[in-house]
Amino acid sequence: MAQATRSLQDAYQQWMEQAKAADGDYIVLMLQRIIQEASARRASDVHLQPGRSAIDVRFRLDGVLYKIGELPLANVAQVAARIKVLSNLTTFKTDEPQEGRIRKGLIPFVDRDIRISTAPSLYGERIVARFFSEGNRFQLPLELGFSPEILRDLSLAVQKTSGAILITGPAGNGKTTTVCALLRALVGMENATHVVRSIISLEDPIEYAIDGVAQMEVSRSGETTLDKLIRYLLRQDPDVIMIGEIRDRATAEAALQAALTGHLILSTFHASDTSSAMCRLLELGLEPFTIRSSVSNILNQRLVRRLCPKCAKKNNTPQSMRILNEDIRFSTWYEPVGCPHCLGTGYTGRFLIAESLPVNENEMANAILDRKDASTIRKIASDCGMISLTKAAHQLIQSGQTSPLEILRVLGG
Repeated sequence: MAQATRSLQDAYQQWMEQAKAADGDYIVLMLQRIIQEASARRASDVHLQPGRSAIDVRFRLDGVLYKIGELPLANVAQVAARIKVLSNLTTFKTDEPQEGRIRKGLIPFVDRDIRISTAPSLYGERIVARFFSEGNRFQLPLELGFSPEILRDLSLAVQKTSGAILITGPAGNGKTTTVCALLRALVGMENATHVVRSIISLEDPIEYAIDGVAQMEVSRSGETTLDKLIRYLLRQDPDVIMIGEIRDRATAEAALQAALTGHLILSTFHASDTSSAMCRLLELGLEPFTIRSSVSNILNQRLVRRLCPKCAKKNNTPQSMRILNEDIRFSTWYEPVGCPHCLGTGYTGRFLIAESLPVNENEMANAILDRKDASTIRKIASDCGMISLTKAAHQLIQSGQTSPLEILRVLGG
């Protein structure tokens, strides 16, 4: 990781020298180069964070944040103003957060839209630029890398005419990509069967267009809340509703009530694993019988960095570790080293690791009605055949696809 940081920092110094030598405004040229390089390196985010003496420039690559260089603190207002101009934000508002978007093509050689978020901080406005997902990379669930068991569960769930499919996990782990892939699968089913379904989505924001889906962007202004929008959309005669994210009790109640009344609901939800997601729904105040009758599938997914095949080093020293409150032991494992092929990180790209909760099992339904805790639900799910994130991680470590440290970073102890 240190080697990767040095490599990026060396490259950053070259960008600075080129920007200073070129004709034009140095800050404008540097910001353009930073965004171009972040896009070219497939970074998910760029952070511009003012500190005591400089503005830290950071890239998030494969889920890990790296500091690559600095911009002068004296230019903090100019940096914020330039980004706001590009994203169509109000330049003179510096004391409150703003959100905007830089459209692809506005910056040369940048082929993705960029979501901009600004927020006031002690030394100036902090800016985070998040690149939108690449809609042309992962079209259908089959292309995402799910196991055959999870693909079977998802296939059965999307063929139903009612019920809720919840895609859970922390932010930045591909939940939106999975939901959009499921929407494309639904549209594909229409083309194959010639039975058309009315599909509507509520998103904040719309990341990429999906043919066959009526996509609506949720406005943050006004008095119309997400739960009211869901109830209103029921008058639009939908068969399928995709809700970008369930964040509160009112939205959860509206979504699950729609699932109970003959609509297929797709949504994302923040939770560390499937059993915790079930418990979170109960903690929001939803009635157990509503959850049991409306939720058809809960998926939890994470993105894990793949060990570089050029430099990964085999280790035959037996090790044990605790992952998601479960102990695992492995006799053979691989560790990252770092080489030019992986830019010194020891990893190249990321892949999915996931678990799918069988909500329709009788024992699981009884556990929900009895308000059982997460550990009990997890045990029941395992007895019903669910391959947990911990078991999947164990297999990945032993097969050399990723390292114990990466699993610990992503899943926790």
